[in-house]
Amino acid sequence: MKKWILSTVFILIALVTACGTGATPAPAPTPTTVAPANQVAPKPALEDPAWDMIVQAAKKEGMLTHYSYNLVGDAGLAMQRAFEAKYGIKLEIITGRGAEFLERVKVETRIGQRVADTTEGSALHVKNMKLEGLTLNVTSDLPVLLEKDVWIADIYGIDPKDKHILAFNFSVYTPYINTKIIKPGEEPKVWRDFLDPKWKSKIVATDPLVSGGLYQLFLPLMREKLIDDKYLADLGKQDMRFSAALPDEAGILARGERPLSLRGVDIVYARFIQEGAPIKAISMKDGTVLSVVTIAAFKGAPHPNASKVFINWFLSAEGQDVYSKVASVAPIRKDVKNYLPENGRVNPERPVLLTNEDNEEATRYFRERYLEKLWKS
Repeated sequence: MKKWILSTVFILIALVTACGTGATPAPAPTPTTVAPANQVAPKPALEDPAWDMIVQAAKKEGMLTHYSYNLVGDAGLAMQRAFEAKYGIKLEIITGRGAEFLERVKVETRIGQRVADTTEGSALHVKNMKLEGLTLNVTSDLPVLLEKDVWIADIYGIDPKDKHILAFNFSVYTPYINTKIIKPGEEPKVWRDFLDPKWKSKIVATDPLVSGGLYQLFLPLMREKLIDDKYLADLGKQDMRFSAALPDEAGILARGERPLSLRGVDIVYARFIQEGAPIKAISMKDGTVLSVVTIAAFKGAPHPNASKVFINWFLSAEGQDVYSKVASVAPIRKDVKNYLPENGRVNPERPVLLTNEDNEEATRYFRERYLEKLWKS
């Protein structure tokens, strides 16, 4: 009993310290260059008295605390400065990992000492927070969600029923080519093209027995019936070269050792393109897999109005422009510039979202059912 009391005291001290000082539990990169606060002229807003009341209440609250996996270094500084300049509301960002934040918020809830207002990170971790009853739906109060035809991907796609979880940007999982070896028009156009005999011994991919990356590509495509068991079996006969990690894969492609990658990721490959590597993303006409990053508000947050104002701003053209530019990620809005290098961009003709269910299927049996049996037999 004494040990339990002592542990609780230590937890309370840690929480009070985090709240008071804004100390970040995970180290952030050293800031270098900060993007200007706004690169997009905001659209004239319709008068909305209810939203104005929320904004005024948020300003009275004066601050909010955001648990973040992505807003580190320059990205965090740029978001803080732009949001605070616009609303006069202090934005405190505490960085860390999703599993860590889940346990932290559970403790905060248990002892009645809530620190965090909002969080963002992988869809899987944010969904776990929802399953613990820690999040809530704020969508009915956010005017940004009334904007039509501006979203590249379904903003509710991860949580379509309850709408606790919103997408705010995404990574693109798509093939890449070496442009010195594969000429325009010769690249695969649809996923079935990878089975063409001309690509035998030409494809590089991350090793599915080391990385889960290929699971995250194949499962959404299987769900949409773009590929099937036979496709995977035939693909396994294409004598692919496997790399240990995405940067290794990108290096193999850049050197021309294999001219076609099965699944690159834009934020990884962009660095090679910026350094002059002759590689280019290609868009599959039948489906481009998008892995979304998500945001949610916590139930019982100390600054509920500021939470709504922050999420609304993050999804606005202004917030998306600030974040996408400094973090070099694809925005989720069509009306915001994509700051990735030109050869690293794709405009998904048919977006296919990677869902939590896909990740769960991959974790449970995909390796054994498909890859070990079909490729390693």
